Amino acid sequence: MAAAGLNPRSLLFTLYGDYAHPLGQEEVRVGALVQLAGELGVSGNALRSALSRMSREGWLAVRRNDGTPRYRLTRRGHSLIEEGTGRIYGRHRAGWDGRWLLVSYSLPERRRGQRDRLREGLNFLGFGSLGNGIFVSPHDLSREVRELIGRHEVEEDVTMHHGTLEWPSDPAQVVARAWDLETLAARYTAFLGRIRRGLDEAGSLDDRESFLRRFLLTHEFRRFPFSDPDLPDRLLPPGWVGTAAREAFLEYNGRLREPAERFYKSIAEDPTIVDNTDRTTDGRPAETPRPVVSRPVVSREVM
Repeated sequence: MAAAGLNPRSLLFTLYGDYAHPLGQEEVRVGALVQLAGELGVSGNALRSALSRMSREGWLAVRRNDGTPRYRLTRRGHSLIEEGTGRIYGRHRAGWDGRWLLVSYSLPERRRGQRDRLREGLNFLGFGSLGNGIFVSPHDLSREVRELIGRHEVEEDVTMHHGTLEWPSDPAQVVARAWDLETLAARYTAFLGRIRRGLDEAGSLDDRESFLRRFLLTHEFRRFPFSDPDLPDRLLPPGWVGTAAREAFLEYNGRLREPAERFYKSIAEDPTIVDNTDRTTDGRPAETPRPVVSRPVVSREVM
């Protein structure tokens, strides 16, 4: 995966989800965020635009301490990060009691925005589509669905049922209709090949290289929860490649974690790193600045 072309919004979610939040940092200075983004080839202007957008959308909140902007996750941002972290790093749900959770909705075209957000939320939770507004999951996600429909104010438009199916009676037919496991397996196979090439090198990398590789590794892997429903073992094909890919991801990620976090903290906790927006109210630099350096990355492989 190339570092060039990283979406600044996605970059920020990964930074907060993999570093700031688990390391207990309530706030991060804009200068540090710009510096870290520069390490990954994202310009300061693009990063600041993403910060403004995410603040308007309610994911981040900004506070100025002596004129220095600091960004923190809002409650909404915390919820999204924790949900995403659980999907990426959480344990595989292997068991199944034979029951399905069915969710259906009917929303007119004039409420297309709510309909699209509801569908995206169900996809994020791992539901598969059976068509005509009907979604299915082998996991009891009733609580998560109630929170989702409440957040989007569609309680009166959604029906939910948890139980067995009369037809199709074969669970494999439901899986085949709801999820494209063949395409997902091909993606996992390609990802696993790249992971294996880098595992042996993990212990010999410096802190900066470990940060770059771990960031891009997680950034790529975080896409899988949007298409992988985390099906119970009984519903997976024999020798499911997703299991091996996940195990390799966790191993590689774990080997890179300590030096990557050390590099992140060397920037995030350095008060001398300032951006040109880090100013006091009278226009003077907040502190003696260590200039923000942007290192454009033309192409970098995760592994």
